[in-house]
Amino acid sequence: MENDPKYVVTTSRRAGSDVLALARDKAAEWNLPYVDRAGVSLVDAVGDVDAVFIFDLDGMSLSTGESSLRFSLGTAALRLQSISRGEPETLMRAANLQPGDNVLDATLGLGHDSLVAARAVGSTGSITGVESSWPLYMLFKEGLLHYEAGDESSTVQPVFDDSRRFLESAEESSFDVVILDPMFANPKRSDGSFEVLRKFANPSSLDAAWVEMARRVAKRCVVVKSEREASWFSSEGLERVSSGGRVNWYWAPAGS
Repeated sequence: MENDPKYVVTTSRRAGSDVLALARDKAAEWNLPYVDRAGVSLVDAVGDVDAVFIFDLDGMSLSTGESSLRFSLGTAALRLQSISRGEPETLMRAANLQPGDNVLDATLGLGHDSLVAARAVGSTGSITGVESSWPLYMLFKEGLLHYEAGDESSTVQPVFDDSRRFLESAEESSFDVVILDPMFANPKRSDGSFEVLRKFANPSSLDAAWVEMARRVAKRCVVVKSEREASWFSSEGLERVSSGGRVNWYWAPAGS
């Protein structure tokens, strides 16, 4: 359709034959145009598009021309270090994550919560991450190919879908824990490449109906991150969890 986003695939300016072949294969797999850089600038190569998937030796980045974003651990790196040291990481503590747990991250975003949860539940657990933005979903999915989680972590399974639609279709009590972090819908300048996130992040705001859907699917609890406490939090059973940081965490028991 005329208003559909326009995406293209290309490579870094001096990419080798292996990277060129990979980029062409991905373009064909995703049914997107492949553009040969031919040593020219990105703007001259791709023209006016909404986003560019750029492949190089280090993996893939997502670029809007003015800003680019690459898969990285970000603040999750410090959280993973805390778990390794046996310290009480907030998500792990709020959800009482245990080895073998089945966790749904209903707002995957850059996947930081999913990667932390994957370490907490261990190799016997499972993590499903739902992301409704196709470019961000692909960025995370491709990034996982280069991420060494280690034997102590479970594998994150990304799913491209709308969070509410996924929750509506999921069976009751089908996940031990459900994570909701719609703060990602309004990214701050500290959240990686701000312009890319602002362009592609889902703008949906947290509401009681969303939490109720998550509680129906959860077997143990729902964990929510929110900038501030809304008036309806108490009616949905949301209680603030002490975190000692700038992010506000809330916990609600399973069941709608």
